[in-house]
Amino acid sequence: MMNFENMEFELNTSTRSTAFFIFDNEGSLEYSFDCSFKPNELSKELYGQKIAPTLRINPIVTNECKVEGLVGKHFSVDNIEQADEREDTFYVFGHEPLEKYELTILDIENDRVQIECKGVAVIDGYEEDYKTGNFEINCWLPIITSVSDWAKFGL
Repeated sequence: MMNFENMEFELNTSTRSTAFFIFDNEGSLEYSFDCSFKPNELSKELYGQKIAPTLRINPIVTNECKVEGLVGKHFSVDNIEQADEREDTFYVFGHEPLEKYELTILDIENDRVQIECKGVAVIDGYEEDYKTGNFEINCWLPIITSVSDWAKFGL
């Protein structure tokens, strides 16, 4: 589930656009994730348009060598320049950087990971005084470590 600007969005688990990716990089793990959300069914709109946001967090390097060691890991980006350099994006009307965010891996079980991610996303970066919105995500994502993992989740 995601709360974005006081609107609730349900995670879209019927697509490969929602997953937690784990890569083995010469003995230490890296992870990234994509979260896509279903359009808001309550007909709430943002600036006159129905939205279905997505969040992309690019690879984060760890010193962990086992997946279980990722539980409790915390990662944060403190400003828009860091998020832009990492190419982490939040999509509402277009792919925009995040202003800041904090990410925590809460749990891992049954090939799924529970994450919590809170932050401020740029909604409209085309104006000189860009518009932002607050978001909070707490959800379970399928863990993908290889192409064959998609079949476990029927995708």
